Amino acid sequence: MLQYIKKYIKGWFLGIILFFIFISFAFWGIGDIFRGGSNHILKIGKYKISPNIFLTEFASNVNYLNKNEKKLNKIELENLANETITNIANRYLILNAANLMKINIPKRILSKKIYENELFQNKLKNNSFDKNVYTNFINKNFGSEKNYLEYLEIQILIEMFSNYFEKKIDYPKNLTNKIYNKLEEKRTFQIASIDKVFQRSIIKISDEEKILEHFNKNKKKYSFNERRSFSYIFVNINKLRKKVEISEDEILDAYNNQKEDFLVPEKRKVEQLFFDNEKIGSKILNSLTKQNKFKEIAEKKNVKKVSYITLGLVEKEQIFDEFADPVFKLKKDEFTKLIKTDIGWHILKVTEIIKSKSKDLSEVKNIIKDDIALNKSYDELDDLLKEVEDEISSGSSLEEISDKLNLDLNKEKLLEKNSFFNSKLPEEIKIINFYEEVFNREMNSDLFIEEIEDGFFIVRVDKITNKQLKTFKEAYNDVIKEVKEERMTGQINKLTEKFRKKIKEGVDFIEISDLLKMNSRTTKKINREDIINQGFSLEFINKIFESKKNLIHENETNDKYYILKVISDSEVKFNNEKFNEVEKSINKIYGIDNFQKITKILENKYPVILNKNLLNELIDRFQY
Repeated sequence: MLQYIKKYIKGWFLGIILFFIFISFAFWGIGDIFRGGSNHILKIGKYKISPNIFLTEFASNVNYLNKNEKKLNKIELENLANETITNIANRYLILNAANLMKINIPKRILSKKIYENELFQNKLKNNSFDKNVYTNFINKNFGSEKNYLEYLEIQILIEMFSNYFEKKIDYPKNLTNKIYNKLEEKRTFQIASIDKVFQRSIIKISDEEKILEHFNKNKKKYSFNERRSFSYIFVNINKLRKKVEISEDEILDAYNNQKEDFLVPEKRKVEQLFFDNEKIGSKILNSLTKQNKFKEIAEKKNVKKVSYITLGLVEKEQIFDEFADPVFKLKKDEFTKLIKTDIGWHILKVTEIIKSKSKDLSEVKNIIKDDIALNKSYDELDDLLKEVEDEISSGSSLEEISDKLNLDLNKEKLLEKNSFFNSKLPEEIKIINFYEEVFNREMNSDLFIEEIEDGFFIVRVDKITNKQLKTFKEAYNDVIKEVKEERMTGQINKLTEKFRKKIKEGVDFIEISDLLKMNSRTTKKINREDIINQGFSLEFINKIFESKKNLIHENETNDKYYILKVISDSEVKFNNEKFNEVEKSINKIYGIDNFQKITKILENKYPVILNKNLLNELIDRFQY
C-alpha cells in the first residue's frame, strides 16, 4: 500500500540509511593492506576521520551486500563508498551539534548498551555477558575499546536525534487523514486499449513511390549529426588471458610452491562438560577415564550443575583461545584438565581427529591455472604498456604499433556521436573515457595511451564529417518507420472517432470495444497504487480519480492507446491498522526530510571536506 507514497519521495533510500545507522560487523578484520596511513580522509568541523574508520565501515557494508547479492563491481563499490562517506559525515555533523549543546552520554548508558548487546552474551550461561567475546570483537573490528566506545557514543547520539524527528514529533492528524483518504480512495473503471506495438507490426509499407514522396517532402528532417571515423587499439586483461599458454609443469611447480595455501586444517570432534562450581568439576575430573562418555555423565541424576555441550567438528581457530592449545594437544579420547573461563569451568574431550592435509592437484588445478594466467596477463600488460609508450615516443603510427607488437587494430567508419552507446561497437569500449577520446579529440592529434581498469587503449580520429542530410537510401529505414507511425496514428484516430460516436449513441462501453476489436476489461474497485502498477501516469491517475462518474478519458503511451470510463463513485473504507501504518510512514517521511535539512544547516556551520584522491586510492586498493 505504501509503495505509492515511497515512489514519489525524493531521497527515500538515503533517509532510511540515516534512520537505521548501524554496522553489521561479521567478526573479521580488514587486513594489513588497510593498516597505517595517518592522513585523514574526511574532516567535519573539528573531527578528522582516518582511513581506518572509513574502511572498517566500508568493508562491513561490502561484506553485507556481497552475502546478499552478486559480487560488487567497481561502479557499485564507488557508489557504496560515497554512501558510506555520506553516512559518516552526517554522524559527525550531529556529533558536532551535540558538542555545541554539551550533550554527553553517561558511562552507565554505554555500559547498559554493551551488557544488553546480544553479540556479547553467552548462551551457555543464561545469556550472560561474556568478556572474551566482547574483547575479541573490539580487537578485530575497532582495534581498541576507546575506538569502540567512541563509535557507540556516536551511535546513541544519532539514535537520539533521528528518533526525535521520527517518533517524537506528531505531524497534523488532518494531513494523515487527507493522505490516507487519497491512498485508500477506490473507484471502478472500464478500460479499452489499442496495442500500438501490434498495430505497427501488421502495417506493411510496399509503395516505393509513396515512400519517396514522403522523403522528398521531409528531406530536412533526415540528417546525420556529426560523424567520426576512427582507428583504435584496445587491450585488457581478458584479451591477454585468452592468449596465455600454461604448461603442465608450470601448474605442478605452482602447486608444490603453494601447498600450504591448499591446506585443509586439522579438525577435531570435541565434547565439553561445563560446571559453574569448581569443586564439582574437580570431583568429576578425578573420576574420568577415556571410556567415560560425557553425555552420560551429564545425564546422571546424582550429578548436579553439569551441562553437556558438543562443539562438533572444529578447527583450532574456531574455539576460544583458552581451549585451543589444550584441545589440539590431546590424542583421541583424551580430555583436558579443568579449564577456568569468565563464565565457569570446563573439561573438553576429543572423540575424533581428522588430520590436516593438502588438497589434491586435481581439486585445485583450475584455480592455479587461472592464477597463473592472471599473473602472466598483468606482466604482459605492463610490458606492453612500456613497449607501446616507446613506440609512440619514437613516432610510430597505430598501424606500425599494431604490426610490430601483434595488437589488433580496429577501424570504425562514420559513427554518429549520439549513437555511440547504442552502436554495434564492442561493449568493453562503450565507456566514457573512450567516448571522450573519440569525440573530443582533433584529427591528426598526437597518439596518447589512455589507461583504464585492467587495460589501456589508443584512439586516432581519422575523419570528421559535420552534420549533413541523408540520401534517400540512408534515410530509408527512418522514412519507413515514420510512414508506419503516420498510418498507425490515422487508424487509431478512426477507431477512437467511431468509439466516441457509439458512446454518444448510448452503446455499452464493453460492447463497443468488442465491436472495434479492442482489448477491454472492467476493473474491481482499485486505488491509485493499483492503477499506477497497470502503467498509467500519476498525472492521468489524479485526473480520473477527480473525475465525475460516467465520464470518458483518453490516454496515450508509446505502446498503448487507452479509452477509460469511470463507472463508480469514490469510496474510502477506514481500516485502523492501515491508518496507523500510513501515520507511521508519514512521520518517518517528514522526519527524514527535517533530519536532512538539519544536516544541511550543520554542514554550513561545519564544512565537510573530503580527500577525494585518498578515497579513490582506498577504493582501488580494496578491489584487490
